[in-house]
Formats: sequence, structure tokens, C-alpha cells
Amino acid sequence: MQDNYQQQARQAYDRAWRRGQKEYSTLTARGERGNLLVLDELTEEGRIMAYIRQPTREISLRQVAGTYTAARARSFSASFMPLHPAISEFGSKWISLCSAHMNEGLRDPIQVYEYLWQYYVVEGNKRVSVLKYFDAATVRAEITRLVPQMDPEDPQTAIYHAFLRYDKEGLFRDIRLNSAERYQMLLDTEQHLLSQLPPGTEKPNFNAMFLRFESAYMRAGGSQALGDAFFDYLHVFGFPLDVSSDELVARIVKLVPQLVLASHLDKQPTLLLDAQQELPQPSLVTRLFGGKRTAKVVFAYAQGRTENNWIGAHEKGRLQMQQQLQDSVTSTCIDGLTPENAYERLSEQAKGQDLLLVTSSQLAPAALRFSLENPDCLTLVYSRARQDYRLNTYYGRYYEPVFLCGVAAGLGTKSGKVAYVTPHVTRVRHTADINAFALGVRSVRAYAEVYLVMRGFSPEQPASCEQGIRQAVELGCDIGLTPDYPGLSMIGTPEGAFSFLLRLHGMGKPSEYLAAPAWLWGRYYTQIVEGYLSGSLDFLRDLDNREPTVTGFWWGLGAGVLEFKSTSFLPPIANNLMHFIRSSIQLGRFNPFRGPITDSEGVLRVNSHAELKPYDILSMQWLVDFVRVID
Repeated sequence: MQDNYQQQARQAYDRAWRRGQKEYSTLTARGERGNLLVLDELTEEGRIMAYIRQPTREISLRQVAGTYTAARARSFSASFMPLHPAISEFGSKWISLCSAHMNEGLRDPIQVYEYLWQYYVVEGNKRVSVLKYFDAATVRAEITRLVPQMDPEDPQTAIYHAFLRYDKEGLFRDIRLNSAERYQMLLDTEQHLLSQLPPGTEKPNFNAMFLRFESAYMRAGGSQALGDAFFDYLHVFGFPLDVSSDELVARIVKLVPQLVLASHLDKQPTLLLDAQQELPQPSLVTRLFGGKRTAKVVFAYAQGRTENNWIGAHEKGRLQMQQQLQDSVTSTCIDGLTPENAYERLSEQAKGQDLLLVTSSQLAPAALRFSLENPDCLTLVYSRARQDYRLNTYYGRYYEPVFLCGVAAGLGTKSGKVAYVTPHVTRVRHTADINAFALGVRSVRAYAEVYLVMRGFSPEQPASCEQGIRQAVELGCDIGLTPDYPGLSMIGTPEGAFSFLLRLHGMGKPSEYLAAPAWLWGRYYTQIVEGYLSGSLDFLRDLDNREPTVTGFWWGLGAGVLEFKSTSFLPPIANNLMHFIRSSIQLGRFNPFRGPITDSEGVLRVNSHAELKPYDILSMQWLVDFVRVID
């Protein structure tokens, strides 16, 4: 039997040697390196900050990129195939190792240096060569990490140091991501997923989990960076626990278009700005022979719906849409969704439907997974534009009616001081609405003071809005735009509005309702569903067939999905000006973000006579220079 292993090992060496010779000749003929990478040539001793021993563990053979010294490199081609003849001492040792591998396996760990996520062999080069010949996935290794100095000219070192910070508490030892910011996002995702594990669950082997994903990813033909692919997998599917290898491959195949899209983060989403003009019309063939279309539409609501809150407004919009479209639509709703239960419930109740409208961005990860697995159900989520495949968005240019509230405040203030009251949040705060309000004030009252008041106002305690109003009054503001809050009782406030422009009095309380930006969800949902019925939304699937992309509906006053509601508190001449500005915005003739506009850091954001582009407005996170922040 031993002689049989030796004979097979000699035959294996002959094939490996031929592969190595061919690879070496091909690479050198192209002027490329034919041998292994050498760690000594990649880094300098003086640039290594530390040598850190790591626990012995399994590592991916695909990440074993080279050897430690140049002397060893000459024995192997670039992929670790042997280059010496079989009759050499090197060949004899390789054949003996190969025979041992076929007989009982190679169990002794190799020794490696880890440098910038890749491994370089110190001892065990022939074992790596044998294992790579047999397409083994992993090898056990004793690891010493080489920590490089931060190099301003090499952005990879900055990302690597972010990885080192992650590695202190993160779950996955070798994960390489394309940006430093993603490591914190990965930590947050891991903590969320850990919190969802059933009590008493045995701690998974996360190193083995990542290596298993790598093997499945190679089988699925993934071409994007492995670490970023795993990051996106976790975001959509969670930990791959109790999932067979074939199912894991199938999930990755479904995820591939999302991975392609995520690798082009510099490509801005397409924003459709007008309901009437921007939606492509169905083809003549579809109109002639498509027949009368009907739609089964599902609305998905986060938990906490009441008749009069934000979620309840979407339900009123659904009912208005149903009444408008009658028998051509069958609509239902799924209530009480959370990020934890949303995917399961969507799979149970929305599978096989035509159109799914997810009304909360916190449910977007579950909606993305559902849309990847159910491409026949067109899925839209209420959210800012996202980089998610098959998950299109709908949103509103809320800043337009807020700008008009600013104009009204500028015309109506007597003290020359107005406030935008909003809760203090620690997460990212997009600022288009705040800036639009401030620009509206200054467009008619050049020297008015605009205060952004957040002190004492917590998003977890809506009633603390009263504290923000008191702060505004103490600053001398006589008009403020504030969110609705428990205990606010003003005559004449409109349905569909969740913020109000109020006159404030010296007692630190609102005294009169003046105006409001308001949503018309019934109209918005009617137009979306009408687009599906007419075939106009089919272009979203056509885009999927050409290349991974994403489209967001971002409609405003002109589409009739938002409106500015006002009392008659202004004089008639001022009302004429309000009407003119509102009509100009509705017709697309006036952009509130017209320059020059400078931010609070002194950066010129919009040049004179220029206008801010839609995506720049949607992603805005800066404040105009004249807003005074009270926090």
C-alpha cells in the first residue's frame, strides 16, 4: 500500500511540476514575476511597528500569498507549484509529503507571517505546495502578525489599522474590507446578530464560518472582494448557521448582483423627480396585447401603528388608494414588523404578490433579502436612495414645503428671530430640511436670525419638544417650526402634517398655528400603483436585466405628494409672493438650493447662479453658515 502511495505521489509531482513550469514560463514571457512573492521584498524592517503572536488556527490557503525569503521563492512558481526536477532532494521531499498526505493527511501546522491580511510561509512551504496541488481549502498555522507603520501614501495601511482595532473585539480574524468605516459597521452588525441568537446557543466557530463562506463563494463564482461579500451577506442573511453548503452557494448566487452594485459605490442612484414626466411609458405591444392588468399590493408597517401617527398615515393612504382604484387592486397590510421578524413575515404573507411597499427604512435589510429571493414581486421601500439591488426607493422632497415654511416665517416674524426645533440625534442627521427652512427665512428677511434648537429635546421623549420651544422663546424667537408632540393642541392643524409652523409667545409656549408641510400619501400610493397597472414600472425590471442598478422615486410639490398648507396670517401681498414661489417650485422653475451657499465650516457648497444637484440635496449632512446651533 505504501508503494502505491509513493507511485501516486510521484505521478502527482510530475503533474504539479509541469503546471509550475508552464505557469513560470507564461508569466515571465509577459514580463511578470514567475516565482512566489517574498515578504522581505515587500516590507522593510524599519517600517514594522510590532511582531504579535496569534493563536494557532486554520487559515485559508487562498490567502497564503508567498514565502518569507527569496531563497525559498525560487523553488516554486507563483501559485506554489514545484520547479525542481523529481530526482532532486526537493522533489524527493515533496513526493514523501504528498504520499503522507494521501495516506494519513498533513497535520503539523505551518509557520507564517501575516502582513496586510495575507500569509507568507516561514516553515512549511512544501506542505503548502502539496495542499494547493490538491485544492485544499485550509491549513493549520502558527501565525506571527507584522504590524506596519501608518503610511500617508498608502491608504491600505489606514484600512489595516482600522482592521486591527476591529480585531480586538470582532468575530472574524482575517476579514478584509474596502474601507475603514466598514469595520465599525461590521461590529454593529455582529452585535445585532449575536443578540438574535436563541438563549443557550453554543458559541459558533466564527473562523470556520468565514472559511466555509469563502469556499462557497468560490463555488458560486463570486468576483468581488471576499471580505466585502461576506459583509453584505451578513447584512442580508445573517450568520450562515444551519445552512447546507449548497444552500449557502444558492444564497450567494442570488446576492451576486447586490455585490456588484455595492462595489460601485461611486455610482449615484437614478432619481425620478416627477411622477408624470419621468416614468417611462409601456411599449405599444404591451398596450395593445397586455390585457387589463390588476395588482395584488401588500403594505408593510413597522410595529406601533395608531390611527393618527406616522405609520397610521400610510394606512390611510393605502385605503384612499384602494378606494380610488377599486377592483383593479387588492391591497392588504402586514402590521407589527420589526427588523427581527420582518423577513419571516414578508416571506409568509407577501410571497406571490405583485407589489410590496415597505413603509419604514428600518425594515430595508429584510426587504432586500425578500426582494432578492422573490424577483417577481416588485419591492419598494420608503427610504433615501440606497445601494441595494432590486430594492427601489420612494421618498419625498420634503424640503420644498419646509422651504415655504421658512419663507412664511421670514415674512411673519416680528422679532427677526425664528427657530427650527428638532430632537438631538447621535446618528447621521441629513440636513436638507433644516437648510431649506433657513434659506427660506433669509430669502425674504436678509438679516433674520435662524436658530437650530436641539437642547433638551430627546427623540425618545417627544413631549420634551416643549423644552426646545422654551429654549427658542428664551432666545427671542417668536416663530418656530416644531414637530408634533404629545400635548400640543392647536386649532386648525391639518391632517397629514407632522410638523407645524407656530407662533410662540413669551410664556414659552406656542400660541397659534400658522402653516405646515404635509404628506398626501393617498395620492403618492395611487400614482405608484397606477404606474404598476399601466406597465410603467416594468422598466425597473428591465434595468435589472441590463446591469445592477437602483432607482429612487423622489417626488415633491409638483407631483402632488407633498403640499404646503397655510392659514391667512400673512397680508394679501405677502400671500401673493408665497403663491408665486410655491408655483415656481411646483413647475420646476426654482430650486431653493441656489447659490451662493456656504456651510458652517466656510466651504462654498454652491456657487453663485448654480443649483445643487438632486443627489447632493438628498445626501446633505452640512449646515448653512448662518444657522446658529443650540445644543
